[in-house]
Amino acid sequence: MRRSFAPSQLLKRKVSPLSIPSKRNRISVSQNLKTVNGEIKSNGKTESGDVSGKENVSHEELIKQILSKPFKIPIPNYNGSYRHRSLGLRRSGVKTALHDPEEEGALVLYFPSEVTAHEQLLKTTATKVDVHVVVDPILSKILRPHQREGVKFMWDCITGKQIENSYGCIMADEMGLGKTLQCITLLWTGLRQGPTAKPIIEKAIIVAPSSLVKNWEREVGKWLGSRVSVLAIDGGSKDEIDKKLEGFVYAVGRSIIPVLIISYETFRLHAAVLYKTEIGLVICDEGHRLKNSENQTYQALDKLVAKRRVLLSGTPIQNDLLEYFSLIQFVNKDILGTAQEFKKRFERPILRCRDIDASAEEQAKGKEN
Repeated sequence: MRRSFAPSQLLKRKVSPLSIPSKRNRISVSQNLKTVNGEIKSNGKTESGDVSGKENVSHEELIKQILSKPFKIPIPNYNGSYRHRSLGLRRSGVKTALHDPEEEGALVLYFPSEVTAHEQLLKTTATKVDVHVVVDPILSKILRPHQREGVKFMWDCITGKQIENSYGCIMADEMGLGKTLQCITLLWTGLRQGPTAKPIIEKAIIVAPSSLVKNWEREVGKWLGSRVSVLAIDGGSKDEIDKKLEGFVYAVGRSIIPVLIISYETFRLHAAVLYKTEIGLVICDEGHRLKNSENQTYQALDKLVAKRRVLLSGTPIQNDLLEYFSLIQFVNKDILGTAQEFKKRFERPILRCRDIDASAEEQAKGKEN
């Protein structure tokens, strides 16, 4: 074979990108390549065929050596295990709490019933075993003792432990005792976990006076940072607000904005949009605004599909006991009966015992209530 026809020589020839090879040149080059390929394929008798065969063998051996090496995480000094992991699948096994209940200073809101080690190994039991509900340490470390008690009280109420089949409460701490932080702790815990190792809340609404909407947004950002997305509606045109609320209502999966902060007035005007989805938790700041069950704001809020309701008020009882009844009726419907039953059983005996002419029996009966 002529040296000029060798593959190494053919590759060295450079053709200008601006020059177009003639038909004669194209034919000669193709014929040369055919000749070379034919010689390489002919039983390996030529020198060029022997070299190419050796190169192919060495290349295959190199690839084989590379593929035979075990995979290693490209992180210096990495000692973690990456085996038995499946993309997109969770390992089956016993459910565990989101945070360590044994950690010093941990605030545990729920203690599961004890299960033997043998029962935990059974698949039928492992899926039914409850787990501890532990407040996120970033919040539990800053809660004061009375705030820890308040969070535990509200959790027991919204989970039905305090009163069976009732899921609401009134947080009536005085001003300055940190009701806002307690509610943020309750909200964040419910959004992240529950006794079944799944969140008990998917979407929550905080209703507040218009002057406090931005304050609530700042407080959530202060304590939780970017851990939770918040939609705060403080104004705008009707179409703009409806569009934002529809985004909150219809969002699913990872696109959900779990917390909506809205004023009482805006809620009343756009409540129809929010009736289209279930709300996991409703928190009403300055809850004494709902003391009249006949006003439009009360009735609009009461129609929400939300069984967990929390009212915040430093003055839940003012002058009229029926106002207190309206608040209780909102958070735990019919727990005190109807308005007429409440008057007969509670209001009249209490008012009568305060009368200067009340008998000892009437005074005792009023104090019992």
